[in-house]
Amino acid sequence: MCGIVGSFHPEGRTCDAGTIARMRDRMAHRGPDGCGLWGSRDHRCRLGHRRLSIIDLSEAAAQPMTNRDQTVAVTFNGEIYNHADLRRELQALGKYAWTTDHSDTEVLLHAYEEWGLDCVKRLYGMFAVGIYDARDPGRPVLHLIRDRVGIKPMYFTRTSRGEWLFASEIRAIVAHPDVTAEMDRTAFWHYLTFIVAPAPLTMFRGIFKLPAGHILSIDHEGSAAARQYWDCAPDRSNTLTPRDIGETEAVAELTRLLKQSIARRMVSDVPFGVLLSGGVDSSMNVALMSELMDRPVTTFTIGYEGKEDYNEFQFARRISQRYRTDHHETLINRDEMQEFLPLLVRLQDEPIADNVCIPLYFLAKLVKDSGTTVVQVGEGADENFLGYWWCEHYRRLDEAVYRPARQRSPWWRRIGAALTQPRAALSSEAIEVQERARRGEELFWGGAVCWWGDKRRRLTPDPTPFQQSIDCPVEGLIPDGHRSLDSHAVVREYLAPLDGRIDEPAVLQTMPYLEMKLRLSEHLLMRVDKLTMAHAVEARVPFLDHDVVEFATRMPPSYKLRDGVCKRVLKKAAGPYLDEDMIYRRKQGFGAPMEEWFREGDFGARCLAALERSALRTEGFIDSEYFTTLLKDQIAGRQSVSFPLWTVMNAVLWHASWIEGREDCF
Repeated sequence: MCGIVGSFHPEGRTCDAGTIARMRDRMAHRGPDGCGLWGSRDHRCRLGHRRLSIIDLSEAAAQPMTNRDQTVAVTFNGEIYNHADLRRELQALGKYAWTTDHSDTEVLLHAYEEWGLDCVKRLYGMFAVGIYDARDPGRPVLHLIRDRVGIKPMYFTRTSRGEWLFASEIRAIVAHPDVTAEMDRTAFWHYLTFIVAPAPLTMFRGIFKLPAGHILSIDHEGSAAARQYWDCAPDRSNTLTPRDIGETEAVAELTRLLKQSIARRMVSDVPFGVLLSGGVDSSMNVALMSELMDRPVTTFTIGYEGKEDYNEFQFARRISQRYRTDHHETLINRDEMQEFLPLLVRLQDEPIADNVCIPLYFLAKLVKDSGTTVVQVGEGADENFLGYWWCEHYRRLDEAVYRPARQRSPWWRRIGAALTQPRAALSSEAIEVQERARRGEELFWGGAVCWWGDKRRRLTPDPTPFQQSIDCPVEGLIPDGHRSLDSHAVVREYLAPLDGRIDEPAVLQTMPYLEMKLRLSEHLLMRVDKLTMAHAVEARVPFLDHDVVEFATRMPPSYKLRDGVCKRVLKKAAGPYLDEDMIYRRKQGFGAPMEEWFREGDFGARCLAALERSALRTEGFIDSEYFTTLLKDQIAGRQSVSFPLWTVMNAVLWHASWIEGREDCF
């Protein structure tokens, strides 16, 4: 796990070494164990690297790394878990001179030399990679690669002088003298809906993120093309039915794949452990890891002072006692949270409106302070196996409201239905669902959709400030829907390829697919990356091994959600490892007590003051009077709207810090 950066000047101009070094060192927290800088012979390309040593701690494994004649150079962030198997395969060819004992970077380098870009199909791991290939004299090419599910970030831009830049974090890119930090207004529009900017957009105008499972190639003339090399789209042609695989067989296969995935992610030359909440996912990580170890698993849990309703210490302690882990706990309070917020908006790069970012930062600090560098986390289980309460909620909405509203019936039946179920008797959500169906829109827009419906119309009544053109240097990379001020168009871009390919109830398959395409890669995984790497801690996600994801995609949907039981097959797999009351207890979730924090101390007042100073208010991006009323109602306890409030406030603080350049953002 590291921080990578690079520059490529196709027009033959020199890439300044000092500039790339400064960009690299803006990410020193990602790699405190060393740094490197490499330049091509013609000075067209420079690659930088900040090192967090995890596999092969020797100096020989330092990056950037080149082949013998320096015609291929690699800078790499992540881990290749099957590097030992690939090394043996490549060594058997007898073609390459090896300089390390077991560096996964060297395996990646020679794998690319041998198989080209198709080498990514052989990799098990998480990775963001920059590869400079000058083997064809005079026609060098730069390749940027992001792993299948987007565990590792990859940002890029092209300057007005034609220089291509890429990095693990946006903070490195904006350190370049030719890059100015400006807000992407279209991205902000979509952020208010999804709480993140959908890839390839970022909240910084002109800076883009490579979507998960994509490769971007830039040739010697500066032309760029992107292609997708992996996807997890469901399709009835390969979806299993209960006739193909029984539920007991599916449980056994899932257990096998999870054991295999966790074993892969135990490859490390430094201490590793597990972030343990006491829920099914993290507890299964502990249980299966303990089977593979001859020492206690190291576990970490966080809670909040005076907020017992939010804490899961009792459940984490039960797992720790059962598996005799080396357990560590920490508590944080409201004051620590408030003082952390200015740093949070810097660490996030672009706003991620998830209050989990707050405890995650302090939990990662606990990990680092304990002497541990690698942890396994539970992200991906709920998304792929329909583990959230709202999965059953959307299934019911689909059955009772959405699909009936989409069906065309005679006019007298529609009148009869209207008379027997007047709009006043429907919830505001059901009315919105009916309207979506009648407009031909998708039912499910994501698991963390925030500002929508009437509240959204009142928050942003005037779309004019959001209107702008988007100039992307990669033709065809940005879908048309992402360019519009219509967040449903973003959803439709992802789901349109599934039309006619999946059976009803389609929502049980569109939910995990959309989560993988948008929320998981740009929200959940980025919060993990940014807040753990702030302390130079590497987080690994066994539930997102692509063998596990592909099996989950093919699995009969009823095995995931049936009779109101979410994540059914995973809970059955947990049966031999966890107590039944632990498996089937109400899902608590990992979050911060924002509802109370808004009402306690001076947090609410400080939010009001930050809003008053914000250019987002004065420039008309939000209706200040409406939002201020909501905020005051939250502070006074008249409403419980902390989620939409925090979404806007996160953007307010980010804009003040990154765009307005104010140190007093909060």
